[in-house]
Amino acid sequence: MEKFKEVRTNEDKNKLASLRKEVDSATKRADELEEKATTLETEHASKDDEYNTLQERAKLLEEQLEEARISLKEASENFREADLRAEQLGKKAVKLELELKAWDKKNGELEEKYLKAKGEMEELEGQLDGI
Repeated sequence: MEKFKEVRTNEDKNKLASLRKEVDSATKRADELEEKATTLETEHASKDDEYNTLQERAKLLEEQLEEARISLKEASENFREADLRAEQLGKKAVKLELELKAWDKKNGELEEKYLKAKGEMEELEGQLDGI
């Protein structure tokens, strides 16, 4: 019976030692997993912060893009208006150049008539002086 108790005690000791090893191993594994979980939580928080920062930046960029679109639309409208005005002024300039040529021609004709009339008047004066 004593041997049975000794065997039993040795078996119990072995089982106890084995259980202690398992508990130590499980505790070590739990500590490692807890440390890994803490690391992952820290990384997750960091990624959340980065994500939030990127979302804010994206929102800011979208707002800037919308402002740029509005500015581009206004600039395009202003350009079209300026282009139309330039076209109208170009047409007016051509019209004025044509009028200027017509007046220059008329002025030339009147100058010829004036010189002819002046010549005739001088001739008449000369004839009157000779009388």
